[in-house]
Amino acid sequence: MNTFTVQPATAETLPDLVALIADREDAARRLTFMRERLAGGQFRLENTLILRSGRGVEGNALINAVPQIPVFPHLRSDAPEEAVTALARAILEGAGPEQRLLLDDHLAPLQAAPFEAAGWVLDSRHVMYETDLRARTYPLDPQAQTVNADQAEIRVLLEQLGQPDLELSEGWTLIALPGTDGSPVALGAVGPGGRPDTASVNMIGVLPQAREQGLGTRLHAHLLALAAQDYGRHDGGTEADNAAMRRIFDKHGSRLAATQMYFVQGSEAVPLT
Repeated sequence: MNTFTVQPATAETLPDLVALIADREDAARRLTFMRERLAGGQFRLENTLILRSGRGVEGNALINAVPQIPVFPHLRSDAPEEAVTALARAILEGAGPEQRLLLDDHLAPLQAAPFEAAGWVLDSRHVMYETDLRARTYPLDPQAQTVNADQAEIRVLLEQLGQPDLELSEGWTLIALPGTDGSPVALGAVGPGGRPDTASVNMIGVLPQAREQGLGTRLHAHLLALAAQDYGRHDGGTEADNAAMRRIFDKHGSRLAATQMYFVQGSEAVPLT
């Protein structure tokens, strides 16, 4: 017999959405923010889910109205698997058709089975890194070139690197490194991140024939040097099995900040019994 429930929050149970945050000051700030948004009509309680058992809150999730933003479940490390599956199913039922689910090891155990049982499909694993841009200096590469994505040779290179439709947002700079014949073989971009004083880097790639020559390390260092001119921090990530990029992060003093699992929606969910 199930001894857990999954229900939306109410105005009275809103504190349960921050019950698992260990930093109580942070929890209080988030609760105040949610109450202000609720009062202003910018936050809907039907987009919240709270997983409870006899011992209290086991987990929760917020389903953003913007389907491009994944759902980040927050779970106790010892939440029962069948309870996690129930929450995962409720998220699937409430999510938009293109919405993904993201497990972050700071918020939930990285266990795929309960989510797969609910109908989610594991899509990829990622690692996230943080770099203190004031802790060291990074060299500007003398061969680096600022380029435009609309240049004919750059558009061809973008297609070869698998990003033919790349469009840079405002404030972003596209950088190329040349190969031995002088033509561009590596591309990356740098621009503002999602948090104050934080830069983001897009390592677009290096052509296969130009790999294992240190171009990726040189390009990443150049992009960090540009970022350090305006920002104090860099947040970035890569696939968990991308050993080459992870070595570059390590070389440049980046700190492993999180490991994540991305899920997409399966064609059919498995019903709970």
